[in-house]
Amino acid sequence: MKTDISALLDGELEHAETSRAIDALRRDHDLQEAWNTYHLIGDVLRNSPEYSPNIADRVMALLEKEPVQFAPSAQKNRSPLSLAFPLAAAVMGMAAVGWVALSLNAPQKVELAAKAHQASEVAVPVTDKAPSSALKDYLVAHQAHSPHRGIQGVPTYIRTVSEIRQGNRQ
Repeated sequence: MKTDISALLDGELEHAETSRAIDALRRDHDLQEAWNTYHLIGDVLRNSPEYSPNIADRVMALLEKEPVQFAPSAQKNRSPLSLAFPLAAAVMGMAAVGWVALSLNAPQKVELAAKAHQASEVAVPVTDKAPSSALKDYLVAHQAHSPHRGIQGVPTYIRTVSEIRQGNRQ
């Protein structure tokens, strides 16, 4: 029915529908509120002077007209416990934080063994024979053509020279 009220407001209803919508408006309070709301929306869209955008000024003027009501301040009856409990909670909270902070930063006591066991290291050769000269030549050629040549610096040359020198010693 609200669509009929909107159409009536726009003048888009036929005569029979218009009389039916007006009868419904007379009976239903919700439809009357919708009618008033639609008129208000139309006035605002048309920039009617009654609904100017300076709403803040009008609200302030209405507030100034209202009487000021003075109310006595509420009496605060504080018992000693109402002050003691928050104070005790604050002290306990500070104590808990302090205890945790001190226990985390306390030096740890480390017990040392009476006598350390010394492990004996035995040198075990990995291989019995030295690499062949063909293997050394292959390694030198591989290092010369490997993608690591893009790395600037000395380490790639040190490996190559050390392999050559070891090869010359044997």
